[in-house]
Amino acid sequence: MQAIVFTAPETVSLERVPDPTCRPDEVVVQVARTGICGTDVHIYHNEYMSDFPIIPGHEFGGTIVEVGSDITDFRVGDRVAPDPNLYCGHCYFCRNEQANHCLNWQGVGITRPGSFAEYVAVPARACYRLPDTISDAQAAFVEPLACVIHALKRLRVWPGDEVLIFGAGPMGLILVQALRHSGASQVVVVEKQLDRLALAQQLGATAVVPAGPEQTEALRELAPYGFAIVVDATGVPAVIEQAFTYLKPRGQYLQFGVAPNNASIKLSPYDVFRHDWVIIGSFALCYTFQPAIAWLANGVIDVTPLVSHTAPLREFASVFDLFRSGKTLKVQLEPGL
Repeated sequence: MQAIVFTAPETVSLERVPDPTCRPDEVVVQVARTGICGTDVHIYHNEYMSDFPIIPGHEFGGTIVEVGSDITDFRVGDRVAPDPNLYCGHCYFCRNEQANHCLNWQGVGITRPGSFAEYVAVPARACYRLPDTISDAQAAFVEPLACVIHALKRLRVWPGDEVLIFGAGPMGLILVQALRHSGASQVVVVEKQLDRLALAQQLGATAVVPAGPEQTEALRELAPYGFAIVVDATGVPAVIEQAFTYLKPRGQYLQFGVAPNNASIKLSPYDVFRHDWVIIGSFALCYTFQPAIAWLANGVIDVTPLVSHTAPLREFASVFDLFRSGKTLKVQLEPGL
């Protein structure tokens, strides 16, 4: 089969590699659509937890083409979205409902071959059936949306909360919709690209503010005492550091964007103490695929406007460069083309 391989940090190759083998507890999925994620960029730059070489890709859906000998609840032809986070089920964290911190965690496209390929082998227990009403493009959004739902389960959104989101990329735009459905009175978005701000308003943002020297005045007018919830969806350390200045007393700060693993910021512990702040991290997801599928199937979250580019594997290098430059929204690959 053909696959995209990160052979070394910042080195990409389209290669012909062996088809995956199917272990007794696994299925082989023919990938229909798979999304490029900011995490893939961090892997490319060796800023994440991957070793090289690696076939990346973890946002995907497809059709089962082979079933392991131990599997009785899936059949060839089933459409599925696999959870790329593979938990052991028996370690301390798995048995404490914190499986995303599994001591034996593995990740499809992160620590084992991923979906930037024609086929991928995954444990059957990680697969979720897809209703016929969900398209292939939507299926590749189940994993990103599941990450957002995990973040919402970490937060407590009170009725009437004012929310500020930094970043209107695909994840920021999903967060806009999710938080509007969770009781917030305001969902304000800060972003430097004007076309993304327009899309944020289309998808439910109550106000949008261009990033820049005038953003502070505009945000103070919208929320004179600060925002109850401030979310970073950029992963940019400079953005993260200044985001706290907009958080009101007893506010919640959510770090959703993935920053480089060697990044740091300055934060005053006195401010955390004085303002009763709550700081929340949100790593990946934790058994949140089912509600993500339900939201997509019932039209709660609209991902159609978020796909700006689709491409076959052979065009990966060019669309990946566009994605890294910030000139796209979600880029999805169609390995079968």
